[in-house]
Amino acid sequence: MSVATLSPSPVRRPALSAARWIARTEPNAADLEVARHCRITPVTAAILRERGYITAAQISAFFDPSCDGLLDPFDLPDIEPAIARLHQAIQNGEQIWVFGDYDVDGVTSAALLTRALRAIGASVVPRIPERHEGYGLNPAAVDEAKAAGAALILSADCGITAHEAARHAKAIGLDLIITDHHEPDATLPEALAVINPKRADSRYGFRELSGCGVAFKVMQALLLRHWPKYAPSFQDKFVELAALAAVADCVPLRDENRILAREGLKQLAQTKKLGLRELIRSAGLKINNDTLTGRQVGFTLAPRLNAAGRMASPRKAFNLLMATDLGEAAALADELEVHNKERQELTRRIFEQAIAIADRDCNWEVDMLTIVVGTDWPRGVVGLVANRLTELYGRPAIVLNCEGGVAHGSGRSVGKFDLHSILDATRDLLREGGGHQAACGLTLDEAHLPEFRERALQVAADGLRMEDLVLAVEADCAVQGRDVSVQLAREFEKLEPCGAGNHEPRLLLQGARLLESRPIGKTGDHLAWSLEADGRRFSAVWWSPGARAADLAYGSEIDLIFVPEMNHWKDNVSLRLNIKEARRSEKL
Repeated sequence: MSVATLSPSPVRRPALSAARWIARTEPNAADLEVARHCRITPVTAAILRERGYITAAQISAFFDPSCDGLLDPFDLPDIEPAIARLHQAIQNGEQIWVFGDYDVDGVTSAALLTRALRAIGASVVPRIPERHEGYGLNPAAVDEAKAAGAALILSADCGITAHEAARHAKAIGLDLIITDHHEPDATLPEALAVINPKRADSRYGFRELSGCGVAFKVMQALLLRHWPKYAPSFQDKFVELAALAAVADCVPLRDENRILAREGLKQLAQTKKLGLRELIRSAGLKINNDTLTGRQVGFTLAPRLNAAGRMASPRKAFNLLMATDLGEAAALADELEVHNKERQELTRRIFEQAIAIADRDCNWEVDMLTIVVGTDWPRGVVGLVANRLTELYGRPAIVLNCEGGVAHGSGRSVGKFDLHSILDATRDLLREGGGHQAACGLTLDEAHLPEFRERALQVAADGLRMEDLVLAVEADCAVQGRDVSVQLAREFEKLEPCGAGNHEPRLLLQGARLLESRPIGKTGDHLAWSLEADGRRFSAVWWSPGARAADLAYGSEIDLIFVPEMNHWKDNVSLRLNIKEARRSEKL
């Protein structure tokens, strides 16, 4: 299915309802009692209640997660044969191949295993595949490892569906240990050990670790069993990689992931790893309160690491994480900065092309899924374009690029719709496919695209209704001006790290009066506001509002969705409202 040059055609955007503003809750009597007992604001108590944290003990554990709460790594499936074989390889001087993946989770997993294993004397050869090789371990890579003299392959963030590669490794006498976190098939690969907390027979107390989180737990178990004196220093030195992966890979930041992310982002802010230090420097990140936020990692550091694999080679990102020379680290970080800018421009151009194709090919009256097929689109950006299409059209999206008779693509979901259900329904058409509820990758022959489209659209139609696609601007809690304080902003800082499963909390304030507005920034694209609500005056900032601020005049009453934050400027720290959305005041 090739794509011809598109001529202009009428745009037929989805007929979605006008955006609704929704506040999920507001403080109630029970919140007041919890707030008094825990010495927090009622607004924070209400937000935590909505997220399932109700008792004082639950709130205390959420606010102050400790590594003491990490689960026992020996509860992971197949952990005993895995660490026994790793110990044997280290003792005998056997070569271990660490086979990773090309995204942030994959390169951090491989870097963690490589660095930690080498620190205890292992002979390790890391292998990071290029995107054109396809996702996951394959028989050709197994042959490559065997020819290089490896005795053991240790996968990192991949392998759970590598049945053919596992059978081939077994046939040629090469041991394979799989560490992964993606959804397994009904039958597991024939490997020496398959470590994945999502296995049906797993008794591990948390399913949602990242790939790097699984690697972290494997090394934790190996050290506790055979080198216990190194276990504490390993945790201190490598939790930052697990945190980086957890935020970047959008695993739920709750339970064990919250512990790893919270502790890891503190370590990341003061990291001794030269590559990470230079990445933070080149990205221009400002560190407040001796920690990084989930937003800083998810929207600044992670895209730069991913840009290596999207625009050049993921080995540049891996080499950055492994760097021990300052000059090399600085050069690689600066190179990733350039690649990230190139990635942004390329994504913008392909996104515009994808919109034109979608507006031409999709039937918005019935299609619950956006499927776009193009040519000459780099594999590294199709997932980013799919994500933008979900935001534009309010429905799941799959973007595919055809090359040499084969279509490679990525999908992104919205809400609770499970993209994995589409892979399950089209498995006989796919060359390969994997992922989880929110995102997937797939490859199929171009000839199968019409049938794939038909089946995928049917799965989406069965799983979604038109009312599920109504655009909504959501806030966590409705507040009054008197509720907004420095204490509340400080409590919001303690809700970090925010990301998947613990989204950044937002507040709804109605009827504020706009007293002053002035453009800020080098190009004047941002706004600094002065607002009044309940007799209190607030400073506010709205980053890149564009046309959304056009009809908001001085003195008008407006509704806001915002985040209270502490603004650090030179030696001053003050309360500020970070505006996310604003409109003329309406009765909700």
